[in-house]
Amino acid sequence: MSLNALMRWLKPREMVFFDLLEAATANAYQAAQLFDREIRSNDPARFAELRRQMKDLEHIGDDFTHEIIDRLNQTFVTPLEREDIMALAHAIDDVVDKIHAVCERLILYRIGSVMPAFTEISSIIVESAGEMLFLIRSLRTMSNQKEIRDRIRRVHTLETKADSIYHAGLAQIFENPTDPIALIKWKELLEQIEEATDKIELVAKVVGSTVMRNA
Repeated sequence: MSLNALMRWLKPREMVFFDLLEAATANAYQAAQLFDREIRSNDPARFAELRRQMKDLEHIGDDFTHEIIDRLNQTFVTPLEREDIMALAHAIDDVVDKIHAVCERLILYRIGSVMPAFTEISSIIVESAGEMLFLIRSLRTMSNQKEIRDRIRRVHTLETKADSIYHAGLAQIFENPTDPIALIKWKELLEQIEEATDKIELVAKVVGSTVMRNA
């Protein structure tokens, strides 16, 4: 057993880190659900309100990240490795940042209707974010390691599916381009929304490595 692991076993654990990580993840899950619901309306008149609400959720996510960092600076013994807590905090925050960035571009680019690949990836983000919430909540006890491993594999499968849809979407917009400006817009929008699934997979990987070290 490493010295850090021994210290965490001997001293009371700062459970507030679990509370903050879970709250930040719940916020990201809420952002994913809001985004998916609103873009499925295919009503550009609702995108401005979506951006406003997403900005609020992005600020909430930033506050959680700052609180985690502040507490790390003030806490001698942490329930998990400091590097893992930091990596999780930033990756969870990045999920909301990516969704927020897409909302900003929907307005900036004056997007009307959204392409099918876009909504397909959006639904994957919702499902992946739900898995991410389960994984973060599992860190408190790490009691069901088989289910944790199964959920991590599920996140990887979903990310791979999103990646395939992303490439299919790119192929579609490049097939017979008639509007180069629209092509550029959708290329960036697809890239941004697919990157949200990458960040969720990063969270899953950190959870996996954390569970292995603490088994």
